[in-house]
Amino acid sequence: ALPVAALGLDEEGERTLRRAGLKTIGDLAARSMASIAARFGGDAVRALRRLTGEEQAPITALETPEPLHFERRFAEPIGLQSTVAACFLDLLHEAAGVLEERHLGGRRFALTLFRSDGARHRLDIATGQPTRDPAVLLRLFDERIASLADPLDPGFGYDRITLFLAASEPLAPRQDRLVAAPCGDDPEDGALAALIDRLSTRLGAGSVRRLVPQASHLPEQAQLAFPAQQDRTPARWPALPSGEPPLRPLFLFDPPQPVEVLAEVPDGPPHRFRWRRKLHEVRLYEGPERIADEWWQRVGGEAPGQGGLTRDYYRVEDARGRRYWIFRHGLYDEKPDPRWYIHGLFA
Repeated sequence: ALPVAALGLDEEGERTLRRAGLKTIGDLAARSMASIAARFGGDAVRALRRLTGEEQAPITALETPEPLHFERRFAEPIGLQSTVAACFLDLLHEAAGVLEERHLGGRRFALTLFRSDGARHRLDIATGQPTRDPAVLLRLFDERIASLADPLDPGFGYDRITLFLAASEPLAPRQDRLVAAPCGDDPEDGALAALIDRLSTRLGAGSVRRLVPQASHLPEQAQLAFPAQQDRTPARWPALPSGEPPLRPLFLFDPPQPVEVLAEVPDGPPHRFRWRRKLHEVRLYEGPERIADEWWQRVGGEAPGQGGLTRDYYRVEDARGRRYWIFRHGLYDEKPDPRWYIHGLFA
């Protein structure tokens, strides 16, 4: 019952079969192979035989390119820092030449220093964008060395130094001067990427994160924090209309903090609330903004994020001009005594 599109023929071949009234594989298999070959060609016969298992379909495996590896060996161990730095810079220039020939840029680099007594030191760096600039890589390795708890000890010297490129990606040449930068190639983006690489190398990849928008209407799940080096094409956040106040606060509590609320009517806006042992009189409010929980996560939990209850959000301002984002967790037909939480603070 499969359609003839399952044969994998080109568009013209598939159209020819349909015009002849052959719309399924069963219609085609009911004909003799000789008649199919005479009218539709050998490709249709070969595709049908492979689909029915009468003929083997050879598979050409994709070749995985071997990671680039560069090495320097020494007849006598070297221990001077200047000699090691010069050798390492020479390795970086050699790697840059090979990468340029292949139109590639490295993303992860590993430098290994082999001491004559068998000990070894390995230094790993990663970049947010593919690069083959020796100066940039040398700066990142300097940051990595500066972040070490124990300085490198050459001992009796190094007899071998290797540079290993664990990951590389296509990198096309670009024009940085004389003409305007193309879309998505802003020099400021390059400067930001370089800063992210330096901070991630010194502080650790997990210490520098970027918020990435997610397809969720729940505030605490509308964005996730990923290591900044992993997300090379950050999504643009939607811009608010000019002159409009923000719909979401600048700061969110994780998890939301419980508050005691006094409302004029049970399902109305907050009139006053107590948070962190302080009473706040509500002067202005806006809302409610009703946000239902995801139906596939409804497990009847009490705390926000455990599912099952609808939220009514209010943007409130107290008598001292401070603005808060408060919500009631649950409707009165869902829960007899829903609790209130403060989810964020507006600037």
